Amino acid sequence: MLLAITGAAGFVGRAVVRQLTEQHPQVGLLLADRAVAEIDGYETLAGDLTDPAVIAALTAPRVDAVLHLAALPGGAAERDPGASRAINLDVPLALIEAMRGRRLVIAGSIAVFGGVLPDPVDDATVPTPTSVYGTHKRMVELAFADAVRRGAVSGFALRLPGIVARPAAAGGFGSAFLSDIFHAALAGTPLCVPVAADATSWLMSVRCCAANLVAAALGERAAQEALTLPALRVTMGDLVAELAHHGDVSGIRFEEVPATRATFGSYPELATPRADALEIRHDGDLAQLVETVLGDL
Repeated sequence: MLLAITGAAGFVGRAVVRQLTEQHPQVGLLLADRAVAEIDGYETLAGDLTDPAVIAALTAPRVDAVLHLAALPGGAAERDPGASRAINLDVPLALIEAMRGRRLVIAGSIAVFGGVLPDPVDDATVPTPTSVYGTHKRMVELAFADAVRRGAVSGFALRLPGIVARPAAAGGFGSAFLSDIFHAALAGTPLCVPVAADATSWLMSVRCCAANLVAAALGERAAQEALTLPALRVTMGDLVAELAHHGDVSGIRFEEVPATRATFGSYPELATPRADALEIRHDGDLAQLVETVLGDL
């Protein structure tokens, strides 16, 4: 099997590649990104995904499946809708068209749900995106569902929750504070969290996320409708309290910004029976999530 991975040099991409090389060394990989480090025994493809020649190389007949992780982050997408369309919409549409008869797994986002959410959110919740990023992600979901319905492709469109902990000061992510909390606790440095302690988010460790993505890419199951991944619903106060068992949180304070609370800190209960039935899992509990994240920093 030859699996092509876009965004292979990114935060989630690196975790996926690490899991594949360690646990599935029999799988051939074609690792694509704007710049990607070579790994012994695996092919690399450096280039811009908006270049049709790069898409053609990624989807050549010898490629059995594509795991599409590359994206322009939400904050950057809002500042430049044209760039978001090119990267977050046109590229996945091109992949859907080119991967006829083969497997395609697309990493989407819970941003498709928009701002004000029902309680709980479940598989019947209708997405109503309120951002450029979320809108483009939802448009891709619709196109992918239609392609699966027609039998043109097989695979999944997966809605990822907040994945932690991204590198400190990750550019373009309005949710960067969710990762910065881990770095601040580990280093004992000050951090002003832009939501209150009772703010809630859906979180998953990057290691758990990578395991779910690998299983989706290498498996044979498929779904027409996008799958919301299970995630832990975490309050920021509880997260900091758990981190206190592992580091110094004395410099972490909360100073709420209403817009940030509305976008990243008001998530209700989450039910994901369709993903659960496919044995897609979250981290288990908050203590395990924190231990896993800190173990990877």
